[in-house]
Amino acid sequence: MAKRLETMLFLYVKITTGILFVTALYITVFYGWELELKVDILWQILGLSFACALGSLVMPEETERELSGKSMLACILLYYVYVNLVVLFSGFRFGWFSFDSLKQVLGMVAAIAFVYIGVMLLSFWKEYREAERINRKLEGRKAVK
Repeated sequence: MAKRLETMLFLYVKITTGILFVTALYITVFYGWELELKVDILWQILGLSFACALGSLVMPEETERELSGKSMLACILLYYVYVNLVVLFSGFRFGWFSFDSLKQVLGMVAAIAFVYIGVMLLSFWKEYREAERINRKLEGRKAVK
C-alpha cells in the first residue's frame, strides 16, 4: 500500500509539472502572451493532476502478480484512454478549449500525449534505475561470499 501511494505521489508531481509546462505553451500558442488568468486555473490543474494520478490504479504494482506483455500493454492503453477522457472532459468544462476549434482539440490531444509519454518515460527510467541499484547490491553480496 505504501509503495502504491509513493508511486501515485511520484506520478502526481510529474503530471502536475507536465500540465503546467504544456499549459504555458498551449496558452501562449492559442491565446497569446497578454492573456490574464484567474487563480482558479491553478486549482483546476492540481485537481486534474490528482484525477489523472488516480487513474494509475489500473496499472499493476510491483508486488502484484506479473502481467504478460499484452496485458501490460492493455493496462497502459486503458490508462491512456482514461487520461484522455478526463483531460478532454475537464478541459472543456474549465473552458480551456472548445470542441468547435479543431486546432484547439488537436492541441489538447497532442498536449495529453506529450505529458503522458513524458511521465511514462520518467516512470520507466525511475524503475530501471531502481532495478540497476538492486542488481548492483546483489552483485556486491555475491562478491563478498
